[in-house]
Amino acid sequence: MSLFSFFGNNKKGSENRIGNLPGLDTVTFKELSQKAYAYLNNQQAIFQKTYTIDWYEDWFYDQLTGELTFSKNKIKKLIIMYESVGSVSFKSDTCLWAWDNPQMEEKIRSEITMVRDYGVKRNFEKLITPKWEADEYDGWEMTAIAAYLMQAKGAYRVPSSDGSLYSFMIFKEIRWADGVNPN
Repeated sequence: MSLFSFFGNNKKGSENRIGNLPGLDTVTFKELSQKAYAYLNNQQAIFQKTYTIDWYEDWFYDQLTGELTFSKNKIKKLIIMYESVGSVSFKSDTCLWAWDNPQMEEKIRSEITMVRDYGVKRNFEKLITPKWEADEYDGWEMTAIAAYLMQAKGAYRVPSSDGSLYSFMIFKEIRWADGVNPN
């Protein structure tokens, strides 16, 4: 049984959910960012308390399945369905939104367009510009905003093997691999 459910899986439903969040038609970008960080910090605290993420030895993500998995003693324990937010490159000092990254599978970037659509509606430049000068803070800010707008249940940052890039993702569904809490 899943403890958390998917956020909207169709554009119309997603737009309705964003519309139901209070004050989004009048919020400034700074206010949105503050609300988003507060939301994500709360979700991360709930996630950590429930799933004790530091307990696991290994993690793996698969773009084809859209799963981020955590294992202990080489046994898969936790499965998270994720949506990619984007990446921050330390070589070019830029942020690239997942919705504009053709190297990512459609499965993990199909819903993030709702953030761009909201950015168009509110004319928030960082939400509608595919690639822009950025650092890790910007990557977390975009992740927090995406998590808030999409009502995600947490987020994760994955480093590339050479450390030159961080990929950011938000959680759509979280479940135990065998239905039993391993802690």
